Amino acid sequence: MTGEGEQWYSNKDLYEMMTELSKGLEHTNKELEKTQTMIRDYNGLRERIDKCEQRIIESDGSGQGRKDMWGYVVGGIGLLLAIISYVAK
Repeated sequence: MTGEGEQWYSNKDLYEMMTELSKGLEHTNKELEKTQTMIRDYNGLRERIDKCEQRIIESDGSGQGRKDMWGYVVGGIGLLLAIISYVAK
């Protein structure tokens, strides 16, 4: 055990430890900045993908509407021809 007046580390030892810690913090900060950049980029890509998916859904809906419209047109023409042939008899 050390006495109360004795120091555990010299000033030089403490300085070296603080220098090493600051180097570690610089590295950690750089890694944190890289991670934040990657998250920001990911969120931007996710937003773009969501917009593209929405456009595809809307496009599919309008395509289905066009198909339905042609069904009604063909059905209407068939009904009109049936009425004309019934009246022509």
